[in-house]
Amino acid sequence: MEEIQIYNLASQNYMANGLFQIVVIIGVFIAFRTARFASQNSIFAKVMASLFAVMIGFFNLTVGSLRVEIDQQTAIMLADAQAAGATLTAQASAFVERAGASAGDVLPAQANLFADPGTDVFTLIFLIIALGACWIPNTNFSEK
Repeated sequence: MEEIQIYNLASQNYMANGLFQIVVIIGVFIAFRTARFASQNSIFAKVMASLFAVMIGFFNLTVGSLRVEIDQQTAIMLADAQAAGATLTAQASAFVERAGASAGDVLPAQANLFADPGTDVFTLIFLIIALGACWIPNTNFSEK
């Protein structure tokens, strides 16, 4: 595989990841609406809204961890291509060196859900707001 093909594959992976991130944003909106509704209702509604928010948070962590894996896989594929005799540009060689990848490496079987700090902070803030809206008494984020 040539360098341009590897970058094209990484680009396609990032586009798919972006689509999943759009799904996360839609889920966050629905979780906030559900939490606002559940705060005025029964314990069952609060539990279900909380479970939905936790599921969206977990999905967001998964999507964020995939971005790190795309970078790692791209570096490994570039190192494999270089080992097979392909000539890499200076930027590609620096990318492989910075990632610490070498030919024959493989990604770990288990993804690190907390690999992307920005995603971790976003998920934490989202869960505090969504769960707080459900469970903290007299919490109202509406205009009333």
